[in-house]
Amino acid sequence: MKVVLSTFWVACCILVQLCFATGASNIVNRHSGNFPRNKETPSYNNVLKTSQQVQRKEAPDLMTLTSELGLKAFYLFVQQAGLATMLRGKGPWTVFAPTNSAFDRLPQDVKAALADPGVLNRVLLYHIVPKELKAGSLQNNKVITTANNDTVMANIYEDQEAGQDRVLTINGSPVYKENQMARNGVLHIIDKVLFPLTTGTALQYLRQDNATYSQTLKLLEVAGLNNTLNDTTGHTFLLPTNAALEKLDPAQLRHLMNDSRTASQILKRHILQDVIFQAGFYDNEKIKTLEDNNEELTVLVGPGGMELYGNGTFSRVLVADVPVSNGVVHVVDTLMFKP
Repeated sequence: MKVVLSTFWVACCILVQLCFATGASNIVNRHSGNFPRNKETPSYNNVLKTSQQVQRKEAPDLMTLTSELGLKAFYLFVQQAGLATMLRGKGPWTVFAPTNSAFDRLPQDVKAALADPGVLNRVLLYHIVPKELKAGSLQNNKVITTANNDTVMANIYEDQEAGQDRVLTINGSPVYKENQMARNGVLHIIDKVLFPLTTGTALQYLRQDNATYSQTLKLLEVAGLNNTLNDTTGHTFLLPTNAALEKLDPAQLRHLMNDSRTASQILKRHILQDVIFQAGFYDNEKIKTLEDNNEELTVLVGPGGMELYGNGTFSRVLVADVPVSNGVVHVVDTLMFKP
């Protein structure tokens, strides 16, 4: 037994000496940071990249992924519109896919309109972008061109001090699941069906419905704010309807229509400095307006919807999240004005 152990010990010593004699310079190089690399040995980054490429190739296409994620309504509509081949093709594509409940919540007249192949095709293409956009590449107020050459807006809201978690929205629709990867692109699940129905600026949006906003348009002209509603700077517009203005005493309304300074001061209170869709507000938030004295509004968010409080007046949001080319419109039921 001792002989065996001795022989083994001698063999180990010889092996160590041989290694030291032939590899000393390599050992020194390793400790000095100069690692000799076999040209046939791939680097870690190359191995990782190759692994990711293999995983991407093995991933399902976007159409199959839609089915696997249980997005039945979107899947069936895509098939109905004849767009399945596109989402199985090379890509890359980005898909903003609404949940089944988002389709269920659509009014009956809208559901009926989707039976028109042309309408359905345009609506679905509005959810598809002809390039890959992961969530991390989206910045606040980023305008994205869709497959039918319309645009959607991405927004990111986060206020850690106020306890607001990060919220990513597309045209105001919260993204529930980000970065669902397919071999030919990426899919994000959203909470609303997007519609390319509004075009132009906030001012152009009002002019498309003169019956609802004729008095509002007159007051904006008196206030000298048409350019603000028509320029390219992104804002949030809290726009009252004719009915909202008619809540005022007739004499007060006539006075505003002839007092440009007061009209400007009041309407600037209805324009926020940034683009904020409904999902970006949180309860009791203080928000800055364009009013000259930097007055803040208070946002009240509850199960019944959203209200704003300013100048001693509450104003309820009737219609939220109307995307326009220079921001977003929220239609309100009361002018925030207390004589």
